[in-house]
This record gives sequence, structure tokens and C-alpha cells, in this order.
Amino acid sequence: MREGPPKVEAEVIDVIKVRRVAREAQQRKSVRSDRVATIAVWSIAATGIGVLTFIVGVILWRGLATALTPGFIFGQPQAFKAGGGIWPMVVSSFYLAFLTLLIVLPVGVGAGIYMGEYSKQGWAARSIRFGADSLSTVPSLVFGIVGLSLLAVYLRLSYCLLAGAIVLALLNLPTIMRTTEESLKAVPQTYREASMGLGASKWYTIRKVVMPTAVPGITTGAVLTLGRVIGESAAVVYLVGMYVSRVPLSPLSPGAPMAANIYHLYNEAALLPDAARVASGESAFLLLVVLALMLLARLVSWFFKRKTRVADRFA
Repeated sequence: MREGPPKVEAEVIDVIKVRRVAREAQQRKSVRSDRVATIAVWSIAATGIGVLTFIVGVILWRGLATALTPGFIFGQPQAFKAGGGIWPMVVSSFYLAFLTLLIVLPVGVGAGIYMGEYSKQGWAARSIRFGADSLSTVPSLVFGIVGLSLLAVYLRLSYCLLAGAIVLALLNLPTIMRTTEESLKAVPQTYREASMGLGASKWYTIRKVVMPTAVPGITTGAVLTLGRVIGESAAVVYLVGMYVSRVPLSPLSPGAPMAANIYHLYNEAALLPDAARVASGESAFLLLVVLALMLLARLVSWFFKRKTRVADRFA
């Protein structure tokens, strides 16, 4: 009788043990690496959130009490004495945002529908998408300089809300177009096939089946664009204006969006005794408006998604 395993079996057992030990060591190394990566990611995220919270907290701490005062929001600005309000700036911001959406939504949504539903997937479509994505990364100041050169110098259209709306429409056109296209792509292809299988035309299918399903993404993009327009300053400071004493009524009237007026108060309003108070209050109010618009975008997206899910459940 043999008292032990043969030499070959012993070598096999040793190899198995070595591999098991190596595998366990690799697993321990992977666990350590995962813990280090998790700690690093959480640390970076916590740092970013902390910095953002600090900035938002400082803005609200310095200006929230002023921003929530009705007399400050609805009051008229004062040029040489304290106690002025920001109502013309509030109206200018929303007026400019309305004009911008009036220009950019039909063009951007129409371009997104064409790119998502009608265009062939060739080099031309890829070039347009690449151009749109590239324009989305261009600083807004560049659009402002181009708008100043084109609209103010050649077309003599300067210091009015319409000029700023045109520049902001060009600035946000790639975002609206790409948001619309991606929202249309997210609609299941079976919806289109079912509609066309019942005899509907392509345009009827897009209008009655695809677009209602893509509304959450398109609406979210529009609301986010609205928030970006209201908070924009570099692209409009040379075309719209930085200070007005009266509410603008015509698109050809000069205006003063809140972001541009804040820049004006912090840098050039030395003759205003309470410039720091007005700027802090206006900054806090602008921050609240932008946060409200972001929340509105979330609520609109949730509402339409919920409505779509309910419709699918009873279809």
C-alpha cells in the first residue's frame, strides 16, 4: 500500500494551493483598491459639494434678507441714494428669456426633429452633431463679442433686448437641438412601428406618438435653457445694457438683466451708497430664481414621465 499521494498528485495539489493563495491575495488587493477608490471619489465629491454649499450659503447669508423684501423686488432703482429696488432688472431678465425662447425653441426643436427623424446617418449629420457639440463648449463671451461685431457694428442693433435675445438664441441653439434629438431617440422604435403599421403617416406619428413621449426631455431642456439665459451676463453685457431706471416695454428698448446689473454694481456703481446691499440682495434673488427653475425642470420631467407611464399602463 502507498502511504501518500504520488509525486504528480502532490505537485497538482501544490499548484492548486499556490493558485488559491494568489487568487486570495489578488482579491484582497482588489478590495483595498476599491476602498481607496471609494474614499477618493467620496472625498472629491464631498469637497465639491462643500465648496458649492459654502458659496450658496455665503450668497444667501449676505443677501437673503434683502432679497425677500417686497419693496426691494418691486421697487425702482435709485442712482444716487440708498433704498432702491430691482424691479426693472427682474422684468428685463424674464423679458430677455421670453424673447430668447421665442426664437430658439421653434428652430432648435425643428432642427432636433429633423436630425432625429428625417436625416440620414451620414457624414453630414455627424458633422452637424460635432459642430453643435463644439459650439456648446464655446464660452459665452465669444458669442457676445461676435454678436457685438455683427449686430452692433453692421446692423446697428445695439443695447436692446432683441439683440441680446438673438445672441442667447445662438448660444443655446445647440443645447435645444441636441436635447430634442436625444429625447426623440429615447422613444422606443416599437411606438413608431405600431403607429405606421396602423396606417399613420410619418409626420402624424412624430406629432401624435413620438413628440408626446419625448416632451419630458424637451421641456427639461427648455427650462434649463431658461435658467441659463436668466443667469447669463457675459453674452449680453455689451448688447443689452447693465442699468435701467424704468421697466423696458419694447424689444428694441435697452434692458439690464440681473446678472449684468450685479456685475455693474460690484464694479462700477461707486456713486450708489448701498451698492453692496443691492448687489447682495440681487445675487440672492437671482440664485433663488435659478434654483426654482431647476426644481421646475425636475417637476415637469417627473409629471410628464408619470403621465406617460399611466397612459402606457392603460393602453
